[in-house]
Amino acid sequence: MPLMQPPVALASCERSLRDLFTIALRAKFGPDWISHVFDADDVTRLRNKQTVEQKRRTRRGVVAVPANLIEYAEFTQLARLINTHWEALDGALGAKKEITVLLDRFEALRNTVAHSRELLPFEEELLSAIAGEIRNRVTIHISGQDPAGEYFPRIELVRDSFGNSAETAEEIQPQMFSLRTKTTLRPGDVVTFTCRVADPQNRGLHWAFQTPDGVRHTADDGATDGEAVEWTWEPGSTSTRRRRSASFSPAMATTTATAPPTTTLSRRSSTRSCLPYRDLAPAGDGNGT
Repeated sequence: MPLMQPPVALASCERSLRDLFTIALRAKFGPDWISHVFDADDVTRLRNKQTVEQKRRTRRGVVAVPANLIEYAEFTQLARLINTHWEALDGALGAKKEITVLLDRFEALRNTVAHSRELLPFEEELLSAIAGEIRNRVTIHISGQDPAGEYFPRIELVRDSFGNSAETAEEIQPQMFSLRTKTTLRPGDVVTFTCRVADPQNRGLHWAFQTPDGVRHTADDGATDGEAVEWTWEPGSTSTRRRRSASFSPAMATTTATAPPTTTLSRRSSTRSCLPYRDLAPAGDGNGT
C-alpha cells in the first residue's frame, strides 16, 4: 500500500508546487507576480475560474474560495512555469532534467487518476514516491531551521468543514496567515478540521487544537498524531471527537511538532501556529466573540 493514496498524492504535489511558486516568484517579481508569469489572457481566465468557483460553491455552504490565482492554474500550467522560470526555482527542485522527467511521469499518472481510471499497484507507489520527493524538496527549501539545525515541518493544509483554510486567509507576512471567519458557532454545532503536514525528517508529529478560551485539546490514543489528521469539535462540549486519516503511516520518532489552531497559520513551522478559528458563542449567547 503506498504511503499516499493517489488523490492525496496529487493534492500534496500540487500544493507543494503552488506554495513554491507563490514564495519564489513573488520574491522575484513582487506582489503582482501573477501578471508577470501569466499573459493577460491567462490571468483573465484564472480570474473567471475564481469567479465561477465563488458563485458556485458559496451558494452551497462554502464560506470562501482561494484568493490566490495560482490555485486555479492547471497542472500543465504549473509545469510550464517550472520550465519558464527555472532560474527562480532550481534551488528548490534540484537538477532541471531530473525534475522534468519526474513531473512528466507524474502528469501521465495524474491524468489516469483524474479520469477515474484505476492505477496498478506499482503506479500508485510511483505516484506517491514522486509526490513525496517533490514535497520534501520544497519543504526543505522554504522551511527554516531551528538553532539545532533541524528543519521545521511545513503545514500543507488546515481546513475546516466550512471551507476556511490558509488558501482563503489573508497573508499578513510571508508564510503567516490570519483569517476572521465571520462564522458564529453555538453549542450543538459541529466543525471538522482536516490537517496535513510535510516533515522532511519524518519525525513523529503531534497536533493540538486550541479553542478561543485558551484550552488545548488533543488525544492520548494517537488520534492526533501523524502527518495527516482529521478531528471533529463540538463547541460547548467537553469532549472532541477525532478520527485519524488513513492516508499516511508516518514513522514515529522522539521529536514532536505541535500545531495549535489559533488565529494565525504558518506553513513554515508547525511549531508556531495553525488554523485560524475565531468565532465562538457561549451557551445562551448568540453573538460571536
